[in-house]
Order: sequence, then C-alpha cells, then structure tokens
Amino acid sequence: MIDGGIAVTNIRQLPAIAVYQQNSPIRHLWLPFRQLYDQGSTREHRGRHVEQFRDLTRSRFLLLSLPVISAGLIVSLADQLAAADVSWSAFAKHTGQTGALLLPALSAHIAACRWPLWPAIFIWLAGLLAYPSILGIVAPKFNLATWEWGLVAGCSLIFLALHPDARTRGDRSTAAGPPILRVPITLDGTIGILLILWVLICTSLFASTPDAVRNQPLDTWFDGQRILSEPGETLWYMTQLTVMAGVLFGWYWVCRYIMVQRVLRQLGIVPFAFALVGCVVLATPLAATIGIAMPLNIPEWTLTPSESHNPFDPINYRFTIWLTAILIPVLLIVERLQAEQTQASARHETVRAELYLLQQQINPHFLFNTLNTLYALCLRNRTESASAVVKLSDLLRYVVYRGQAKCVGLDEEIAYITNYLDLQQLRFGHRCTLQTSWPLSRDRLGLPPLLLIMLVENAFKHGVEPLDGPCTVQIRAEVRGRTLCFECINSLRSEPQDSAPGTGLANLRRRLELLCGPDFELSSGPDQGEWRARLQLELVLC
Repeated sequence: MIDGGIAVTNIRQLPAIAVYQQNSPIRHLWLPFRQLYDQGSTREHRGRHVEQFRDLTRSRFLLLSLPVISAGLIVSLADQLAAADVSWSAFAKHTGQTGALLLPALSAHIAACRWPLWPAIFIWLAGLLAYPSILGIVAPKFNLATWEWGLVAGCSLIFLALHPDARTRGDRSTAAGPPILRVPITLDGTIGILLILWVLICTSLFASTPDAVRNQPLDTWFDGQRILSEPGETLWYMTQLTVMAGVLFGWYWVCRYIMVQRVLRQLGIVPFAFALVGCVVLATPLAATIGIAMPLNIPEWTLTPSESHNPFDPINYRFTIWLTAILIPVLLIVERLQAEQTQASARHETVRAELYLLQQQINPHFLFNTLNTLYALCLRNRTESASAVVKLSDLLRYVVYRGQAKCVGLDEEIAYITNYLDLQQLRFGHRCTLQTSWPLSRDRLGLPPLLLIMLVENAFKHGVEPLDGPCTVQIRAEVRGRTLCFECINSLRSEPQDSAPGTGLANLRRRLELLCGPDFELSSGPDQGEWRARLQLELVLC
C-alpha cells in the first residue's frame, strides 16, 4: 500500500496551537432556547442540544452579563457605603438584594443582545425602563435609586453600542463592530488621550475660579459661564498645561522607545537599570525647570510636584520615581503582548500558506483521477459519458467554490463523496461491490472540506484499480453526538504491497493537525485481508 502499512495516529500536537482557534470553524452558536428542545425528539437530538446549551452558557452568558453585573456591584457598594457598615455580611446582603432586583433587567439585556433589532429594542425598553418605573410605583421601598438604574441602563447601552460581539450570534470573524472600534487603539494613543483629558479637566478647574493660582484649593470643577466670558484666560491656562502634558508624554516616549525598546532589548537588564537611573537624575530637574518657567507660576507656588522654584527638590525626584515605577511594568507588559501577537500572526500566516499548498496538492490529485475515469467512459459509452461530465462539473464546482471554506456541512461533504462514488461505479461497477452507510441526521453539523474524500480516493486507487477481479469497497459514516466516525475498507492485492510512503494520507494528517489540533484520530493499515482506514474527529456547528 503506497500510503504506508502501519497504523497512523496523531501523537504530535501542533506548537502553534493558538492558530487552531483562528482556523477552525465556529464551535459555539447561540440558539434560541426554544430550538434546543423543538428540533428533535430522539436521544441523539436531545444530547446534541444539551451539548449546544452547555457551549452556550460556558462561552456566551458571562460575556453578555458583564455590564449588568458590574453595574450591580457598584450599586451594592454604594448601598454599603451609605449604610456605613463595614461587615462582609452586610455587603453580601446588599449584593443579593440588588441582584434579585436586577434579574429582569439582566434578562432583558441578554435578550437584546441576541434578538433581532426591533424585538431587541422593545425588550430592552421593557426591562430597563418600564420595569424600574413599575417597580417604583408598586414597591418604592425596595426599588433602586434613579441614578442606579441609570448606571445599569448606561452600562448596557455602552456594551450594546461598542462591543463587537454584543449584536452577533457568536461568529467573531463577522463581528466588525461599530466604526469607533475599528480605529486601532495603541498605547501611545491611550496615553495621549489621557493627557488630553488631564489638560481639559485642569483647564476647567483653573478657568472656573478667578485668580485660581492664589485661590487654592479649587472647589469649582466647571463654571461654563465664566469659561465662556474669559476665553483668553482659558486659552492661557490650556496652553501652559498642554506644555506640561507634552513633558509627561516626552518622559513616556523616552521610557518606551529608548529605555525599553533599545537599551533593555539590545543591551540587557543591567545597562537598562543604570541608564534609567541616569535618565531620572537628568530628566527630573530638566522637566521641573520647564514647569517653573510657566507664566502662571507665582513666588509661593509652581507647576511642579514640589510646588517650589527648586528644580532639584527631592519631591520632584520622588514623583518621577513613582511615575517610572508604574510606567515601566506597563510598558514591559505591552511590549510582551505585542511581541506575542506578532509571533502569533506570523505563525498564522505560515499555517495559512501551508494549508493552501496542501489544498493545491489535493486538487490536482483529485482531477487526475477523475479525468482518467472520464477517459475510460468516453471509450465505452457516450451516453454514460454525458452523465459523467455533469457529475464531474458538480465535483469541480464543489472543489472551487467550497474547497477553500473553513467549514462545510456534513451533508455537502457526503453529497460530494456520493458524486465521486457514482463516477467510480460507472468505471468499476462491473467488478466492484460498493457498500455505503451514511448517518440519517446530520443537520447543522460540519467539518473542513475535502477531508473524507482522501480516504475514499485511496480505497479506489490502491484497492480497486490494481485488481483485475472482483473487489469490495465499504464506506461507513456514523455520528455519535458531535463525533464523526468515518471508516473506509477495501480489498487487498494478494502480492506484497509497496511500502513506500505516499502523499495522500500524509497531506490528510497534516491538514488535520493544522485544522483540528489534537482532536482527531487517524489510522490506516491491513486488517484480516482488507485495508482499513479510519478517521474520527469532532464535528462543529456550521
């Protein structure tokens, strides 16, 4: 047998196993609760539906519940602080009461995530607007405060509007999300946005109080009338605070792009530590000097952490040390995550290229065998040849349009194999006995395309074509829960088999490793005068 004469099992796990999650079809699909029990009455249906329900609760429920749960915890904390109670039992009591009140709102939020648009709007308004109003009329003593309901509704709306998985049915590949989430968010941009917010808040504080530098502490956060009446003063404060924000961003830039990316990455930890100490010693008085030079400073106060005119004040160094101690670990984590993401992306592209090459090896092999079949038919019978051309067209259409898909239905794959078997029966039907057994119920289950055909092709290539007399091919497929057991048995030649390894099963094994990771079993070898090839793998919801 050209594809080897020993059992083949998957004993090697793919190193880049993270890529498996990106290449495999969707494993979890949110089904309406009603469908879980209405689509079938057999034990197999019920078992599959229970498994779908477990997948649902494990992978989706907690994600969708997070905004309401977080808002509920904040409400419980507010009640705890208002009660001035320091015990954990009191906090558990507040949390339980809040959770009981929020159950209808949580159900409405989850339904709004999963239902079509207009029913989702209706159920959201009913659960997070009508329900609190009715509760306030019927049982005002047990109802939450208005701001607390507003917090819950706001968290739900933010999740629905911004999270790309909120209004999809689990397929992250199709969840593009709103335009704001398609803007790439980087650490540089995040630091910049935080500094801009800091400038705006401080400008509002200073511009809302007359002669703010001398009238500290500042109590008014925002006075719109005064800010609009004094635009020059507002701009004066904003300009100087923007300069200080630029100094802070400059220190961040030095820490990330010089200290971490150049010194630490290229020279090591010891030179990095000494270089960082030197930068702190030099940069702290330099930044303080810039702050002292701002026009809003007065003799008693400056825009520096020490609030003095001494750029070498120890308080300035203390501020820089604390800022650096917070910033460096964050930068190291971000750099590590970016490096891992880059490596995963490179592995993913490598796997995609390898899968494409394997697919291209499969297609010529299939086409060569089928054209041989068609050639033999043309020499024998023109009527049967026309039927064979139609079947060949269907086979090629499947390979071209569905062969590159991540997942196809089990029905489609079986129909493809059936067409192939019909072609082979036209060629070998006079001496080949074909026995097939297909699963009765296989709706919504799928697998990567063109996996099973490799075993069938090998059966005809090595178990039918070389024989001159009668032969047998048996193909059995069985679905147990979500596990497919596919078995192909063919006759053996009496003379010794060629032990040179072929590419058919090797390509199949490699594709299975890339697509399924360790979740498959593949074996092939002689068994009581026959050749038995067996594949077992987990089907996915498709």
